[in-house]
Amino acid sequence: MKLKLRGNEVAMTKKCPDCGVNPNEQHQNGCDVERCSICGCQRLSCDCNEEHCNEDHDKEFAKWTGVWPGSDEAERLGVTLNEIDRNIFIKK
Repeated sequence: MKLKLRGNEVAMTKKCPDCGVNPNEQHQNGCDVERCSICGCQRLSCDCNEEHCNEDHDKEFAKWTGVWPGSDEAERLGVTLNEIDRNIFIKK
């Protein structure tokens, strides 16, 4: 199954591509796809204090949905994930 984003196709998988959990399951510890429920960044590399993050991180909120993080939001905005990445990393 593929998710269409303005002519680009983003693979929609059943299992998390990193930790292998099914949709609606919590990511395994150390998964590089999981998002931090506090700051929204990749959990492995977020700037939250690890102790604070482990204490307050909501693993239920950050469950694997079956769709790459940000895909649904990008589609609603009418852009692709590549367009978002380009704009975020361009230095002004």
